[in-house]
This record gives sequence, structure tokens and C-alpha cells, in this order.
Amino acid sequence: MEMSSTGSTGSTGSTGATGATIAMTSPGDREARSFLRRWYGWLLGGIVPLLLLGFLYSALANRLIFAGWGLALAAAYTAALRHGMGAGWRKPILAGALALLLAAGLAWFAALEQAHHEILDLGFRAVLPALYHPAATAPRTAQAVAAVLALGGAAALAGAALRRPGAR
Repeated sequence: MEMSSTGSTGSTGSTGATGATIAMTSPGDREARSFLRRWYGWLLGGIVPLLLLGFLYSALANRLIFAGWGLALAAAYTAALRHGMGAGWRKPILAGALALLLAAGLAWFAALEQAHHEILDLGFRAVLPALYHPAATAPRTAQAVAAVLALGGAAALAGAALRRPGAR
């Protein structure tokens, strides 16, 4: 790693707290940045919607179980993502496995919606009447999304099985 006190190493460097620029020019640094971009892209793309949905429905239904659902599924997603990336899974395999995990999580969410449907529906109408639609609180909506994710995950895994092993 190269340090420059002038702060003018170009767009590949980052400025630290002291004003010194750390140039990331070695192949290892580029690989690390690429890995981190992929990691955070997959991570945030997966857990942010889960947490938002869980906490929003928890507030609407006044039931902590929805927040717990979001936290549990986000933790499982993070663990599966970490394992898959650490094991070097190819993108289709990783995407398929995560889609199947999310499908199972949304099937669980549909069961929660079924159990707390009345209070969830009333809370949604009271708090967000302009956005309310019966499909927003219907368990069949979550079941349909879970089915689409399951089909997509299975298709990704099947497609990965048909590809040659060295393909990314």
C-alpha cells in the first residue's frame, strides 16, 4: 500500500482522517474491494427489505412477532450469504439458495399474516388508509411471492447444475 501526503493519487485512493491518501492499487486491494461490493450488495439487497417489512408490519399490527420474523430471517440470510460466499459458490447457486431461503421465510410470513390477519388489517387501515389494499395484508399475497421465489431459486439451481463447473 502506498501513502501520499499530498492527497493526489487519483480516484483509486481514499483520504484518511489525517489527510493522507491511501492508494489501493495492488491486485489484492482491487479484489478485496470487488468482494466487499458484492458482499454488501447481496447483504443490503436481502436484509433491508426483510427488516423494513417486518418492522412495518410489527408497527401496523402491534405485534412483535413480525419484527422477530424480520430479524430471524435477516440473520439466516446473512449466515447463508456468508457461508456461500466463503465457500466460493457460483452466483447462480448462491442466488438460488438465497431465493429458496427467502421463499421459506415468506411462507412463514404468510402463516403469521394468517394468524394475525384481523389486527394487521385494522392497523393498516388505521395508520395508512391511503395505501391500504386488501392484498397488502392477505396471506395469499405472501404465498404467491414465496412461490415465485421458490420457482426462481429452483430454476437458478437447475441452471447452475447444467452449466460447466468452472463457470461463474
